[in-house]
Amino acid sequence: MDKSGGGSSGGVQRKEDAGGGRVAASVGEGSKTSGPEPTVNSQRVFKKSSPNNKVTLYVSSRDLVVREEGVDSLQGVVLVDPDYVQDRKVYGQVTLTFRYGREDEEVMGLKFCNEAIMALGQLYPPHPHATPRTLTPLQEALLRRLGANAYAFTLHVTPLAPPSVQLVPAKEYNGAPIGTSYEMRAYVADRPDEKPHRRSSVRMGLRVVQRAPRRWRKVLGVDGALLPSVGENGEQGEGNAEGVPPGIHSKAEKAFLLRSEGRVELEAWLDRGVFAHGENINVRVAVRNRSSRTVRRIKVLVVQHVDVCMFSNGKFKNVVASERSSEGCPLHPGATLLKTYPLRPTRGATKNWIALQDTLGATAAGACLASTVEGDEDEDRNNVFAIYVSYYVKVKAVMGGAMGGALAVKLPFSLVQPEDDDEDEDDEDRQPEPSSSEDKAAGGTETPAVVPTEEGDGGGTSLT
Repeated sequence: MDKSGGGSSGGVQRKEDAGGGRVAASVGEGSKTSGPEPTVNSQRVFKKSSPNNKVTLYVSSRDLVVREEGVDSLQGVVLVDPDYVQDRKVYGQVTLTFRYGREDEEVMGLKFCNEAIMALGQLYPPHPHATPRTLTPLQEALLRRLGANAYAFTLHVTPLAPPSVQLVPAKEYNGAPIGTSYEMRAYVADRPDEKPHRRSSVRMGLRVVQRAPRRWRKVLGVDGALLPSVGENGEQGEGNAEGVPPGIHSKAEKAFLLRSEGRVELEAWLDRGVFAHGENINVRVAVRNRSSRTVRRIKVLVVQHVDVCMFSNGKFKNVVASERSSEGCPLHPGATLLKTYPLRPTRGATKNWIALQDTLGATAAGACLASTVEGDEDEDRNNVFAIYVSYYVKVKAVMGGAMGGALAVKLPFSLVQPEDDDEDEDDEDRQPEPSSSEDKAAGGTETPAVVPTEEGDGGGTSLT
């Protein structure tokens, strides 16, 4: 290993991505060596080569996180063969593909997809008027390792880029993913608008994601911390100093035609307004029957609502968790029911299209539900490429009698993916592998790229 490796070696665990045969490499912390040599850490790198191996792309992450100040920039390094490029240039762009129809229904040249460029830049040679930017520790390590033909780049994605959402129809479908997807393209051309040749171009799938801030991890229960809860009387929480949304409370009552028949009161609470994927949502329900009617049963549903902005009728919803309980029912006049219903939103059989997380070209069979996607309150949702996803809990009390009817309340909440560091890999699963700067992928597939960085240079951090 070269000098930057500090003479230590780390184990490598390969992760196979079903989309296009792509492989990522995850390398653990290197062992300390005797003497004054610093501790060496390694970072995960995604590498993709063109079919002719003349252009190779290295990026630290394929997830671009939407933050308050905008979308994360795409930072990486491109390795070129100057003898092949000669007087031409290498351009890079981030492309949004919005597919709004099934691929198997495209006939007579009709395409149910649109494309838009979210970022565009010249990667090689460096533009003479480009603003100098500070390199990341990973970029510095790659430049030292790959040599003089490697060039660092930064592509700034427009803040109008909507998060990635994959729509799955109710009927079986095996075509191109429907919804919003992104990819990074690096190609050799004389002009940026020139159609690239397949053999000299690189295409790597990306995702634009919304995640909960890292400061919410304890509140989301990721670290096993105690969760805030509403009081015995169901008062709504006031939030906390971390800016986490407080608990959700809703109350409704139903009065009947004759005042002498009384009324039925229904209250429901959520201890928080934000939940992580895989968490149970504890819905606390209180029913007070102050009427002469009977409450037959209670229904608690978690509903996913999807709004495809391109179409005026592109709104649909699906039940992703449900609980129909007759425990404590029928609720006779003068009785009160207080019960907590645990629900976990999961993908199941649906009658409408359902929104899932983008799988970067892999099959959607194991994909989880899409996170909440919200637009700015000041906007009129005029982004035609956006797919907004929201969730709410619906609690329904069904009355008895010929004209009993039902009473319902809704509790909106957000389903998010916590922003977390890369998961630690088990040492027993790691396999040692020699690394070489001359490794190149055949046929345009990604290969493991292990980049050691010195701790003194700020390396070893996991980029998201």
